[in-house]
Amino acid sequence: MRKLTLIILACMGLILTGCQQQQTTKTKADSVKTITIKTLKPASKTWIFSQSVSSKQTPKQGVSNQLTPSVISKTDSLNSWTTAKGQFMSSSVKYQQLSFAKWQQAQRQHFVKSAQSRIHYMSVNQVNAVLKQLGATFKIQKLSDLVYLETQTSSLPLDQAFVAQGHHLYGINIQYIDNQQAITIKRGTVFTDTDTNTKQAGKHLDVATLNGTWIAAETTTSASDTGKIMVKDGYLYQHRYDSYERSAVQDLSHYSLTSLNQNTTYAAHKTDATHAGYQLTQQSVASGDTTGYLYLFISKNQLIRIGQGQTTTYQRTSTTIAPADLPQSDLTIFSQVDQQRPASKAATITSKADAPVVGLSDSLNYLTDPNAGQITSNVGVSLNQGKLTLKN
Repeated sequence: MRKLTLIILACMGLILTGCQQQQTTKTKADSVKTITIKTLKPASKTWIFSQSVSSKQTPKQGVSNQLTPSVISKTDSLNSWTTAKGQFMSSSVKYQQLSFAKWQQAQRQHFVKSAQSRIHYMSVNQVNAVLKQLGATFKIQKLSDLVYLETQTSSLPLDQAFVAQGHHLYGINIQYIDNQQAITIKRGTVFTDTDTNTKQAGKHLDVATLNGTWIAAETTTSASDTGKIMVKDGYLYQHRYDSYERSAVQDLSHYSLTSLNQNTTYAAHKTDATHAGYQLTQQSVASGDTTGYLYLFISKNQLIRIGQGQTTTYQRTSTTIAPADLPQSDLTIFSQVDQQRPASKAATITSKADAPVVGLSDSLNYLTDPNAGQITSNVGVSLNQGKLTLKN
């Protein structure tokens, strides 16, 4: 009887151990997807390229298990992502999530039936090998643990699938196609969020406190770049060649986070800032210009210009503006043209022999409007004793 009892207890122990193993496996499988969802849950995150790996693919051997870092640098790569409450956006394209099964179906629809037999998917082991090479400390249990995407407008499936943990977003190239020659294929990329490698965005600033003259001491001055910026009553002014240009200084806290996350112009500037090591956020005060530069106010006395692969630091040297830097007559012209042409904004004033010419634009909000600064019409003006007359 005692022996029978021991046998029964041993059997029960095996059954319980099996149940526990099944539960542990399920927990591990669920945890990868759950952690990804939690990581992508914040209202806004920007992820920038960190590293990419590739491997060979040959007609006879198929996809090689030997993974090598891709020959690419952060500045060469255009890869960056913005996520907002689970939604993805990159290079102004918005994506939506879909299941692995629907993603497979959507992928196959882009191939003729005779070619569909050439389509293959990476195995779980192959995916885990890529994750390990990219520095991940976890494994997936099945391909559906990854997040799959398609474009929001045209439902075009993306070749990469994603998983995230901590400060890293991993993009895994799942699909590959039989090829008649040896090629190198991209296997995966890791992106790092900007919380770990960017400088402080600075505290929120009152636009009204930024008036004055700003100087970039290290700038080699030229006709197109004087190294000097003037800020006056919510506008940023610059002198280029024979013209004065202005742009709006935008307080991004006046925009909802949802509208910013959906704005492709803002996303492009945010990416530029991230690649330069700075943060453009909803709390930022910044401006832009016709050349594509981003002007990010870090403090009441420091401004960073970002663009063309460079950053330039400006310091406020005075809270006033000298008439030689920005004549009062030009400020009057800007202001009165705005009043007389309320549907437009005076964007530029160009000096001419007979009369100044004002370039009109529909918007000066370079951070959020893709058409900002585009001249829709030109009008000649004359200013006599403070009174402005439009000549055409």
